[in-house]
Amino acid sequence: MKRYKITGALILLIMASLGTFYAYGAELRLPEYQLQTIEGDLAEASKLTLLGSYVGGKGSYPIEVSTSGSKRSEQTFWDQWMKSKGPLDEQTFSEFKALYKEHPGFMRGKKGTDGYYSDQDALIFAKASYTHSKDTDQEGKIRWSIDSLDLATGKQFRYEDELLDSVQYANVIDVQKTGSEIHVLTNVNRVNQDNEIIDKVFNAETGSPIRSIQVPLGESSRNDRELRKQIIAEEKPTAANPRVLFLVKESSKHWTDGRVSASDTIPEVFSERLFEYQYASGEVKALPLAAGEEENRQGLSTQHILEGVTYTTLRVSEEAVTVDRYDLSTGLVHPQVIITAGQLNKGKFSQAQAADGRIYLLLQTGEPLANNRMPITAVADIADGRILYQGTPAPVKANGRPDDQLEDAWFLNMKIMR
Repeated sequence: MKRYKITGALILLIMASLGTFYAYGAELRLPEYQLQTIEGDLAEASKLTLLGSYVGGKGSYPIEVSTSGSKRSEQTFWDQWMKSKGPLDEQTFSEFKALYKEHPGFMRGKKGTDGYYSDQDALIFAKASYTHSKDTDQEGKIRWSIDSLDLATGKQFRYEDELLDSVQYANVIDVQKTGSEIHVLTNVNRVNQDNEIIDKVFNAETGSPIRSIQVPLGESSRNDRELRKQIIAEEKPTAANPRVLFLVKESSKHWTDGRVSASDTIPEVFSERLFEYQYASGEVKALPLAAGEEENRQGLSTQHILEGVTYTTLRVSEEAVTVDRYDLSTGLVHPQVIITAGQLNKGKFSQAQAADGRIYLLLQTGEPLANNRMPITAVADIADGRILYQGTPAPVKANGRPDDQLEDAWFLNMKIMR
């Protein structure tokens, strides 16, 4: 027995040594970078991290850079093996790191961000799955499960229900609690049919299923068309919001059956409508908003964001970022905000994100992947577009690399810690 203990200890020591060697050895070979201020308040960039690759010399290494410095993005084997408290680094929401730290037992094994809800009384996680028998012609079952943690007593509860059905898959897209009811909003996909949105309602005290509501979002007008229903849920995954939005697009059918594509081209969009669903009443109403008519224009991407009562659309092209905001409680349309690439520098926008009253921008000052010119990142006020910060990644330590390799890094993406 003692011999086995010694062997085990040696294995752990070797693993630790290898992990340390690969971690520190790789860091010594790569230059170090830091997000440096061009103008504005550095504190505005505290939640911002740029993601990219160092390509100098031989090989390519994923790195990330922020106001505090840079590091390799990938984890060593030792880091992965030692981590057992949950996928902390997979989340860009600071609230999840706090949840894993405060409630490790409850959070263990729970991934993703769509199935959570929390308030001063409870922490709730819900999921849906679909299972079928070996005979695929027979109906299977959609199964719901809810784990609830009483924050006052520490007691955990499990609620479950199931529904006989024949679908491709089912997944939870939002969870909310209204009064004594828990609403588990579920996306259900079927073969050659429009997807359905089901609001599965449970009693929060007893766990008993109360009702199941199919959210009425319309049907496609022709057999060769389909409705694609995009949920716009509360941006902060665990926060309470009595409503959820849906962007519903009628488009040409991309699949004629479960295997063959109807077209090799991007499906044509014929109409776009925006709906609001109220959990407490079960009512659906159409919102009098343009839901992004320019969204199909080549080179333009659109983000839809719901924060409390404010619905925001963020339209990003290489030349400009356009922000439209709408107050769902009053019907007030806020003044449109437009930020052009020329306001920052000569270049093209590659990405933009909105969070917590700010717009985060990434401007490429050279052709991506063609040269080593560093990008410019900026933070603007979402209300009026004022630029509050501008910065750029800069090498701060060579670590043995020659001068002509210090700027051999591409930063094409960014993440925001919410």
